[in-house]
Amino acid sequence: MKLLIDTHVFIWLNEESTQLSNKVKDLYRSREHEVYLSIASAWEMQIKVQLGKLDLAMPIETLVSKNIQEK
Repeated sequence: MKLLIDTHVFIWLNEESTQLSNKVKDLYRSREHEVYLSIASAWEMQIKVQLGKLDLAMPIETLVSKNIQEK
């Protein structure tokens, strides 16, 4: 299955947030599925970081590439 995740889901997955159900976390972690993140999500996160509305544990480039490599 192909999964397109939105910005909030991407952030919550990386923060291991309780906002997401176990089903969503399992789908994301499963190697059976292709997970996609829109370039618009990276753009949205960058804008939020620059406005001081989002604090990430690492730069966006690192966060995205880390998730790509893990899959």
